[in-house]
Amino acid sequence: MERKTIFAAFSGAVLSCVALAQDGGRVFIVRTGKPSRQTVSQSIRKTGSLVSPAEVAISATVAGRLVKLELADGTRLEEGVRVKTGDKIAEIEARDYKAQLEAAKATVASAEATVKDAKREFDRANTLFKEGTATEQERDQAEASYERAVAALAQAKAQAEIADINLDETVITAPMDGVVTKRSVEPGTLLAAGAQIATITQMNPLRFQLALPTTLFASLAPGKTHVSIEIDAYPGQPIDATVSRVYPVADDDTRTVRVETTVDNATGRLVPGMYAVGSLDLDRRENVLCVPFDAVIKNDKERIVYRVADGVAHAAKVTLGVRSDAIVEVLDGLLDDDEIVIAGQHRLTDGAKVKAEVQNP
Repeated sequence: MERKTIFAAFSGAVLSCVALAQDGGRVFIVRTGKPSRQTVSQSIRKTGSLVSPAEVAISATVAGRLVKLELADGTRLEEGVRVKTGDKIAEIEARDYKAQLEAAKATVASAEATVKDAKREFDRANTLFKEGTATEQERDQAEASYERAVAALAQAKAQAEIADINLDETVITAPMDGVVTKRSVEPGTLLAAGAQIATITQMNPLRFQLALPTTLFASLAPGKTHVSIEIDAYPGQPIDATVSRVYPVADDDTRTVRVETTVDNATGRLVPGMYAVGSLDLDRRENVLCVPFDAVIKNDKERIVYRVADGVAHAAKVTLGVRSDAIVEVLDGLLDDDEIVIAGQHRLTDGAKVKAEVQNP
């Protein structure tokens, strides 16, 4: 009895399939959607680090005893102290340099008096020569004395200017905004000219630097190539930036080129040396026609997307562009209003009948 029932059910199924084939063949259930306009880019991730654009070693220009190593408000100059351009940061004993300046000024005054006397003698000798009561030799000697006095005055003024500069150099100021990252001496130290006092490092902005293969050099565009920077110390807080410089010379050993971008650090939460990862958009395309990458079928050397019209799937040959994660750019073969198969396409052939469950890609 059971065998008869099974046989009858099987016979009914066969008859149903025959009837379905006679009615036009199998209908495939697929999911469909429409292409969308999006921004895509070819991305590459590389590790790098934050660096300071400038680091200056502050040195003594003149010799002397270091009497102060502090800011104007009395803040001790040490690692971590922030300074502004022109801030007083150190002072060298200035008594000797003040005395040298005063002596130089006195020499200038004496030289000026000598010039006046020599000028009077030259004028008198020149007058007497014209009147015929002085010889040409006497006039020439007076003129030479005057010229020597003028030269001596110029030399005295130069020495006074040097003395003035040396006195100014006893007060040392910050050459730029930054943070003290090293203090090399202590107050009371007898410094020689050129002795290092401290190091100031620029903290804002910083630079993010990484090395890329030279094969990507042509894809880099300063001012245009987008970079998303993930700082190791601040996970989940990417910084959007743009490539600011591509170094024109590649490394001979690694065949890489250095790329850098500027990172704002007005808050001071970043420091040079921090580890970071940069994601670069090497071929950024905006407002381009895109489809899900899984909707594309590779057929020999062709790429196919099934387009649905009146319940029938038609194989459309497409030309692809940039892929970005789960989507891919379509350069040719589809239109914005086309309904395409985004799931179930691997069971289809050109002209297959389909029933669509619509979903946006």
